[in-house]
This record gives sequence, structure tokens and C-alpha cells, in this order.
Amino acid sequence: MGRQKPTLFLIFVGFLLVFPNCVRNNDPIVHKLFPDPPDTSNLFYLSNFTSMEVRKSVIFDTVFLENGELRKRGFISIPQDYDDFRFANLDNMYWRGDHVVGGDFRGTSFRSARCNEGDFSNSDFRFCDMRWSSFNNSCLTNCLFSRATLFRVHVNDADLEGSDLRGANMFGVEGHRTNFRNCDFTNALMKESEFLDADFTGSKAVLVKFIITVFAGAKLDSIDFSYADFTGAGLEDVSFIHSRLIDADFRGSHLQGANFTGADLSGCNFFAAEFESTIFTDAVNIPEGIKELIVDGQITGICSVGGNDN
Repeated sequence: MGRQKPTLFLIFVGFLLVFPNCVRNNDPIVHKLFPDPPDTSNLFYLSNFTSMEVRKSVIFDTVFLENGELRKRGFISIPQDYDDFRFANLDNMYWRGDHVVGGDFRGTSFRSARCNEGDFSNSDFRFCDMRWSSFNNSCLTNCLFSRATLFRVHVNDADLEGSDLRGANMFGVEGHRTNFRNCDFTNALMKESEFLDADFTGSKAVLVKFIITVFAGAKLDSIDFSYADFTGAGLEDVSFIHSRLIDADFRGSHLQGANFTGADLSGCNFFAAEFESTIFTDAVNIPEGIKELIVDGQITGICSVGGNDN
């Protein structure tokens, strides 16, 4: 029996070393995805709320290419990759299928343009006025759209993965089936937009206004939606799996078939929201007013309490 004591001791020590890891591994996935509090510092604001000094500093700043060279001034009739189109008038431009990879459009007037099926990946559109333009089926990956004006822009079936849209005016944007994965929308305005069957997985959308926006069938998984406003939004069959929704506002929203599996719902307001087989399996920090409505992991009906009383 004396020979067994060292073995038992080693097993006990091993258990002590492993057990804390087991506890951590049992933490909700949403807490692992977002270990830090929501970041609302150094926010970008819409272009019309940004000072002229800041606008000029961004637009006039010299940005070199990776090889250390300056971009060449672009010719509107023959657009080329890495061209500089700052201060050009691109209103009503027709560039179907054209490529301007790595282009510089900072501060450019690019209104009512038709640039479908093009490649503008890695381009800089900061403070660009793109209202009413169409970039359907275009590649816009890893672009800088921060503080751009995208009012009523169409990006259906486009690819914007990895793009920066902080403080962008996206009022009325239409992006059906669009790839918005891993984008940053912090403090953007996306009111009255339409994103049917779009994919926003892994993005950041803190303090975004999605008022009356339609997301039916979209994937909104693993996103930080802290302080977002979904008032009156169409969220039928939307997936919020493992998303963080601290103090998000869902008043009057349409959540039939929505899926909040594993989401963090701390402080959410669901007053007058409509539910039908809405899934809350393994969600955490469910407000008390909502928790009491859950039957077999789901809710069907209309919420008559605010629900943000946690």
C-alpha cells in the first residue's frame, strides 16, 4: 500500500492543475469571444458631424503604396489599380466590371455611380460621398469606408469582408446576400436598410442604429452588438448565435424564428417584440421579464415587459 501513495499523490496534483482549466472551458462561448468590456472610446462620427479640420487631415494625408511610391493620378476614362482619384468628380460614373484595386477615393464625390461587378478591394473611401451609387456583385474587401456617406448605396451580392465602416452613414443601404464578415461598423448609422440573407459573422457593431432595418434570414453570429438599436427591425429567421447584445434595444422588433443560442442578453429591452419559436437555448444573462416566457428553450408571443431589468 505504501508504494501506491506517490501515485495517488500525483493523480491528485494533476487533478488540481486540470480542474481550473475545466472550469474556464465551461465558460459560455460568448464570454470567450468577448473577454473585455465593450469599447466605446475614440468613436468615429458621421461625416456631417466631423470637423473640417479632421476631414482635411484625413483627405490630404500622404499615403504611400507598399513599395514606397505615391499613387499616380487616375484617368476617369481608363481607371487603373492603385490610382489616386481624390478631388475627382465621379458622379454618375459608369464603370461596369472595371478594376481599381487599392484605389484612393478619399473625399471624392462618387454619387449615383454604376460600378457593378468591379474590383475595388483594399481601396480607401474615407469621407467619400457615394450616395445612391451601385456596387452590386463587386469586390470591396478590406476597404476603408470610415465616415463615408453610403446613403442608399446598393451592394447586393457584393463582398465587403474585413472592411472598416466605423461612423459610416449607411442609411437605406441595400445589401442582400452580401458578405460583411469581420467588418467594423462601430457607431455607424444603418437605419431603414435591407440585408436579407447577408452574412455579418465575426463583425463588430457597437452603438449601431439598425432602426427599422430588415435582416430576414441573415447571419449575425459572434458579433459584439453592445448598445445597438434594433427598434422595429425585421429579424425573422436571423441567427444571433454567440453574439454579445449588452443593452441592445429590440422594442417592436420582429423576431419570429430568430436564434439567440449562446448569446449574451444582459440588459436587452424586448418590449412589444414579436416572437414565434424564437430560440434562447444556452443564452446567458436573459432578462427576468423574458426568462419567464421561455418554454422548452423557445418563446412564442408578444413581450409585454421591457425586459432590461437585470
